[in-house]
Amino acid sequence: MHQGLSPREREVVRLVAQGKTNKEIATCTGLAESTVKDYVANACHKAGVDNRTALTAWWVRQAAAE
Repeated sequence: MHQGLSPREREVVRLVAQGKTNKEIATCTGLAESTVKDYVANACHKAGVDNRTALTAWWVRQAAAE
């Protein structure tokens, strides 16, 4: 599932899909907010999408395909 994403990217995308903000994700993962932004950007690139909403839709489709 979610091939190509690192374990940390998967964790961050899962939290994005739950509607968490970058600040909330940073708080619950212990990462800097700028690092969270980088993980989201990298995941968007790997998923071939342009924004958080599309990333969430991609995540849900990947989960449904399992």
